[in-house]
Amino acid sequence: MNLLEKEFISPLTKLYRSSALNLFSIKSEQDDILSELDCNRLIGLASTLSISDLSDDINLSYEIITRLLESYSETLPKINGAADLIFSRIGNFPGRSLLRTRYTNGNSPEIPFSLSLERLAREAENSVSNETLLTNFQYKLYTSLSGERSLSVSAPTSAGKSFVLNMDLMRRLSSQTDKCIVYIVPTRALISEVTSRIRSTVRNQEINDVIIRSAPFPLEKHLRSKSVVYVLTQERLLSLLKPENDVIRIDSIFVDEAHEIHKGKRGIVLQNAVDLTLRRYPGASIFFASPLIKNPGYFLNLFNRLDNGYFFTEQISPVSQNIILVSQVARKPKYANFQLLARFGTIDVGNYDLGITFRPPILQRRSAFAKLITKQNESTIIFSNGPADAEDLAKSLAKSLEEIETSEEIKDFISFIKTEIHEEHPLVITLPRGVAFHYGDLPSIIRSGVESLFKSGEIKYICSTSTLLQGVNLPAKHIVIENPKSGATPMHRPDFLNLAGRAGRLLKEFHGNVWCLTPDLWEEPSYTGDGLQEIQSSMSKIMEDGGTLIHDLMNGKVENENRKELAEAGLGRLFHESQESTTAEIVKKYESTNNSIELTKTLSIVESLEISIPSRILDTHRALRPDHLQALYNRFMEEIDISELVLISPYEKGGKSRMDKAIELICEAFDWQLSELQRLWYGGLAHKWITGIPISQLIRDRVIRARKEDPMAKASPIIRTVLSVIEKKVRFSLVKYFSAYEDILHQVMIDRRHPEQTIKIAPYHTFLEFGSCDKVNLSLMALGFSRFTALRLKGRLNWADSSEPEDYLEILIKQDISKLGLPKMCQHEIEDILGLKQG
Repeated sequence: MNLLEKEFISPLTKLYRSSALNLFSIKSEQDDILSELDCNRLIGLASTLSISDLSDDINLSYEIITRLLESYSETLPKINGAADLIFSRIGNFPGRSLLRTRYTNGNSPEIPFSLSLERLAREAENSVSNETLLTNFQYKLYTSLSGERSLSVSAPTSAGKSFVLNMDLMRRLSSQTDKCIVYIVPTRALISEVTSRIRSTVRNQEINDVIIRSAPFPLEKHLRSKSVVYVLTQERLLSLLKPENDVIRIDSIFVDEAHEIHKGKRGIVLQNAVDLTLRRYPGASIFFASPLIKNPGYFLNLFNRLDNGYFFTEQISPVSQNIILVSQVARKPKYANFQLLARFGTIDVGNYDLGITFRPPILQRRSAFAKLITKQNESTIIFSNGPADAEDLAKSLAKSLEEIETSEEIKDFISFIKTEIHEEHPLVITLPRGVAFHYGDLPSIIRSGVESLFKSGEIKYICSTSTLLQGVNLPAKHIVIENPKSGATPMHRPDFLNLAGRAGRLLKEFHGNVWCLTPDLWEEPSYTGDGLQEIQSSMSKIMEDGGTLIHDLMNGKVENENRKELAEAGLGRLFHESQESTTAEIVKKYESTNNSIELTKTLSIVESLEISIPSRILDTHRALRPDHLQALYNRFMEEIDISELVLISPYEKGGKSRMDKAIELICEAFDWQLSELQRLWYGGLAHKWITGIPISQLIRDRVIRARKEDPMAKASPIIRTVLSVIEKKVRFSLVKYFSAYEDILHQVMIDRRHPEQTIKIAPYHTFLEFGSCDKVNLSLMALGFSRFTALRLKGRLNWADSSEPEDYLEILIKQDISKLGLPKMCQHEIEDILGLKQG
């Protein structure tokens, strides 16, 4: 930014100040209004910066010209032409499209002939098949995906990575170069979004013989001539890779939100899943996509693909963010001070009377501020530190708003929530005021409903937890943040940047706004710092000090459940590495000047483990302690009548007691410290869950039970607890443990000379994750349907002799969905899954 000499600082400061004041519809002081000469000089500056090779210069060029557009295009129409050319130069065609829609009635602004040739040339350079115009970053990514076998890219949240990944998927499927593609997403919340997008595009482009699955069910032999796309979490990928599934080949792996590898136990599971896939299928291509990280090549190095791989970082986004600090003013409770963090410094916007009390209580401050900044046809996300906080904030905000005219869509959604969750669910109260909340434990169909209504403008406000950081596509005009945390931990800079990137809706606005309330009270000032952050795997972080967390685990000193699971995953991975590498190689990998003594201790602990279980079982269950897996194996070997431990259908006589016995053995072998009451509750809830009991009944039973003890007990915390137990204990912990139980029991029966063809163990890990043991329901959920919709569809149609999930799809495609008597939410989901919706 050497062009920013003193002469430009003054007009730039005026421009940024006035654009910030416009957010409150406050007129700029006369001294802050730019003259025509100043505007022309800033146009010249933006034009010069637009031909720079530096990301900072191009970003500044964009910010200058868009602010001039918004503030001065009426009085100085030539800004439109200048902006059109600058957008073309920097390859920001979404921005150019918004300019033409908003300012020139969809027409190309007139510019000199020589410059119009330049504009045409830039269009031609960035056009791909079907005349799709891509940004510079998107074009580079698209061509790199076709030319590289190993690629890692880092780019802003709103840069359009997903759009290009989807384009490349279609290219691979239509050309049939890749028959089996795995698309890894970090959470179940993202599975339905990605699956629907892929299925819709496949249908629109009329690509035939493509199977899309969101469950780890392998293709049957007669379907293996078709192409298949698996959209899976890392845990589901490990399940797919079990040897008995006989997955013949995987051609390509797409790792979306790859930066999640640095987070806790699931980061280690992701590393394990990618490792195992590449070991099994060394010829597979692999692509990593992450938000703004400094070292995208780290992934290629971590998985030994650096020699033949390519990586790059993009820092230019088609939408920019205003980071605005909002502070209390001493002795003036209704005033706040505003500062705008610009690329060339901090701009003091001034103190202004908000007309609201900008003092605690915190919930009222956040909700009042969100209401203040959100204009008609705008949307706001208010970050919340947890599910209870999100609900309370949504209720506080809704209470302050007048009830709006409720649309049929909202009415249908409320009716669905009352019937399918509980009539006292907080969304029932908040939705009529255009307010909702969003967190990970909500059932997928409820989250999807909230997202859809937010995107359509039916909902103006969402109070959301960190689920937004895991790739959910939910942009907004405004994001309000105050002392943000991920759980109990202050939010770090990478997560702040990821969250801030959700501000600004592509093709709807040039800027999004991130309002950081009371910044002086933040435990970590994550609103400042480098725009790029260095990534490191969760496993590497555990081993930084030589692995003392693993020592503490083995000595029984780790009591926190999350830390314990992290330590177990670290131990499991280190044991796996010790089986594949020499001690010298592991030392070289993890040793530093300060950790050699501790590292030696850790490696001696790992080497002392006596493990005889086959490596194929250890591979699939690397997130569990190998000595615990061995303990379960030994326990089974001691059993006199092993057949009494075999899992049978939950509907069969003795099915429930077998499951309860399995949970008892799991707690014993894996040191899962549950009280007797917890074990009874989790077991009872799990059995009802896998036999298809609706969530509404599970919640209602729990509320009735609680109110027998306390008639005044509130429903919302009870609902949250039930949903949390289903998501975290039943669909995660029990799934993990039952998967190991089944595999080890199978191995023991073989070792005890049971004929393999006679061994039948019910797959409870599948039942538990999907919430059913019924073949029709499981097949429908393998296609991406929620449990809610699958349970309803089962009884609505004659499924005849359908055997594969795709058979069910063919039957559904021929139906008039509107005549099946399903709730609107389920109808919308079916349209998404069938690819009948655009986008």
